[in-house]
Amino acid sequence: MKAYLLSLLLLAGCCSVQAEPPFGRAQIAFAGQQVAVQLADTPALRARGLMFQQSAEPGMLLLYTAPESISLWMRNTGLELDVAFIDANWQIQSIKPLEPYDESIVSSEGPVIAALEKPRGWFAARGLTVGSQLSLVRD
Repeated sequence: MKAYLLSLLLLAGCCSVQAEPPFGRAQIAFAGQQVAVQLADTPALRARGLMFQQSAEPGMLLLYTAPESISLWMRNTGLELDVAFIDANWQIQSIKPLEPYDESIVSSEGPVIAALEKPRGWFAARGLTVGSQLSLVRD
């Protein structure tokens, strides 16, 4: 039994475990306020998004290097969210609801530079609508 356990320990030591890269942090500014968000600014981080997270706070900014039409889904995401698609001028292009675990595609209405995911009702509670101006402040 000891030899078996020792073999397992040696084998486990030979295998490399790749940790998922951590999300960055950023601040989104609007109407004299700033809020902290997780920052997903690589393809791997954007693909992971809020999957498996237990809370929608502090939210997630999916940031792209250039404007493009993007699509999202809620695979492995059990949170009620709203997403604001943000154009190259950092104005909200559209706000759409995202349902927990819904794998149907939700797309921007044109090229965007970012998508901001926050808890359901967050944008409405702050008076943020289509055309509202935001800005990015990196931490």
